[in-house]
Amino acid sequence: MFQQLDDPLPLPASSSAERQAVIKRGTALRRGRRALAVALPLGVAAAVTAVAVGSGLAFGPRTSDLAPAGPAPAVQLAQFSDGSRLDPGRYVLSIPEEPWPQLPVLSVPEGFEAIDGGVGVRTPDFSRYVWIYTVDSVYTHPCQTGAGPEPVGPTVADLANALAAVPLLASTEPVPVTVGGYDGLYVELSVPTDVVAACPLERFNLWPERWQEFAGQVDMVWIVDVEGQRVVFDASHLATVSPEDAAEIKDMVTTATFVPVPGPDS
Repeated sequence: MFQQLDDPLPLPASSSAERQAVIKRGTALRRGRRALAVALPLGVAAAVTAVAVGSGLAFGPRTSDLAPAGPAPAVQLAQFSDGSRLDPGRYVLSIPEEPWPQLPVLSVPEGFEAIDGGVGVRTPDFSRYVWIYTVDSVYTHPCQTGAGPEPVGPTVADLANALAAVPLLASTEPVPVTVGGYDGLYVELSVPTDVVAACPLERFNLWPERWQEFAGQVDMVWIVDVEGQRVVFDASHLATVSPEDAAEIKDMVTTATFVPVPGPDS
């Protein structure tokens, strides 16, 4: 059994000086803390904590007393050249010369690069895209020789119904959605197997400057009315991507926000 001792075992003589030095340092530190609490106003002294750093002390505000950091400011995507790798963060999209009252902001995860002009982002293997468009016309037939785009009406429903009616496409019925506080419609378009190969130039035209080139390719399209301006988000992916990767670009649109267009003096 161990015997309870009233007094600690005496230190060897060689350790006595060291023990006294430790005691003196501890007394000095306690005095320093008391002096700091007296010297500072009550509210400030209560917010100060001592943190041991090596053999000294560093004083600073408690973590709980620090103001929470806000989201990092969004960066204009147009600052980056085509193919530039992007750090994860928030990026402002834009279409040059379009009179939009608000610009979309995407939260971009790891593994994406810029599309020239600041209109969107993509993966380096070109399997996934998220971009924005102004769409005023839709092809009457996606791959018929001589077929061209036909104007559509000005509303969100006009465009959603026109896209859902494109021949040869597998499409969903338009459903209501909200993006960044603005209402719109969502429609999903996909290319049936082997259809693209039968088209001239082996591409499947949707609207001017947008076509599909691979069987099974999917375009998830959000058409949103932003203060009277029709804004089209297109999150596109190949049939070979995983459900998780498809969900990642979908989340980029559904979590998008909007910021006012900077003025000339901004």
